[in-house]
Amino acid sequence: MKTSFLHIYRIFKVTAISILFLIAGLFQFQNAYGAGSPKVSSPSPQELRQKANIHFDKGESFRKQGKYKEASKAFQKAVRADRTYAEAYSNLGYAYRKQNLYGKAVKAYRKAIKLKPKLAQAHEYLGEAYAEMGEFEKAEKELSILRQLGSDESDTLEKFIADTKAGKKTDSKW
Repeated sequence: MKTSFLHIYRIFKVTAISILFLIAGLFQFQNAYGAGSPKVSSPSPQELRQKANIHFDKGESFRKQGKYKEASKAFQKAVRADRTYAEAYSNLGYAYRKQNLYGKAVKAYRKAIKLKPKLAQAHEYLGEAYAEMGEFEKAEKELSILRQLGSDESDTLEKFIADTKAGKKTDSKW
């Protein structure tokens, strides 16, 4: 049997085209699911803070109404949205403290202070939490830090500690 040149050419052409389609399909598959696919960019710090501020503002509204459980949920969402939001951690601590959840409050205040060591509000509220827990040495340490920072909050904390030691029912300025 004699195979013509034209017949061989047609077989080669069909095979070559099939291989090209196969390679093209594999390339598209790799781009869709593999290393060549476009990367999803993560949100910028500003975008994270904007999202967190929505929850922070809701938390503030609840706090002003004395709805501390709802406030703590909103502040939790704020810190989940932006893990660097020291003020939101401080306010979360405040909402926990008003629910007598002192362990959670202290943890939130410490996180706020770790993020922003000079955040006077967090030192004041941590001192108040310690005073309410009867841990007056720790409360006095926070008072000392506030004085070193030159904060007006030191007067508020000093009075809070004295009133708590005397057994007076006190409340922070909020």
